[in-house]
Amino acid sequence: MPPGQLPPVHPGYMLGMPQAPPPETPEQRFMRRIGLPGWSALLIIPFLILLTIFLLLVFVGRPYIVHGSSMYPTLSDGDRVFVVPYRGNTTPSRGDVVVLRNVGNTQELLIKRVVALAGDRVKMSDGEVVVNDKFLYKSSTSPRRQSTQVVPDGMIFVMGDNEGNSYDSRTFGPVSMSSVVGKAMFIFWPPGDFKKL
Repeated sequence: MPPGQLPPVHPGYMLGMPQAPPPETPEQRFMRRIGLPGWSALLIIPFLILLTIFLLLVFVGRPYIVHGSSMYPTLSDGDRVFVVPYRGNTTPSRGDVVVLRNVGNTQELLIKRVVALAGDRVKMSDGEVVVNDKFLYKSSTSPRRQSTQVVPDGMIFVMGDNEGNSYDSRTFGPVSMSSVVGKAMFIFWPPGDFKKL
């Protein structure tokens, strides 16, 4: 064997000391601890998605399907909106689109716009609804004779944007805050109708 040349290494043998395995990464350590090594960690993804949806529905809000055309053109029949409950000290404001339950002679959920709050003076006459002598709403179904009312404490006055085809406070009067399910925040379906309300 020529000087300076090493002898051939036999297969299965290594020169020098055996090398230690590479250090474990934090991600590998976490997966090993929860018992999901390697690709099986992907099993946790569907669980996290379902948990997120559940938490959104319980603690944030829930979807609502619009029925009818009382809120057209803002909302169309079949639109899906995301409804968030009023929490803490928050209450509806004029202009909010709200979902209502147990109102009037129907057991169905209704979706309407808040036009007057507790303490507001609502005047209805000759096809007009005027709030506090300032905010004017068209109303083809308001009574011809003039009527004025003050919205009682803990109540709101609501109307549909499609005022000529809407069952609302002009018929069943002010609505108790206990009947308010929440505020409609945005349309999420169909995608072409997506918008913030």
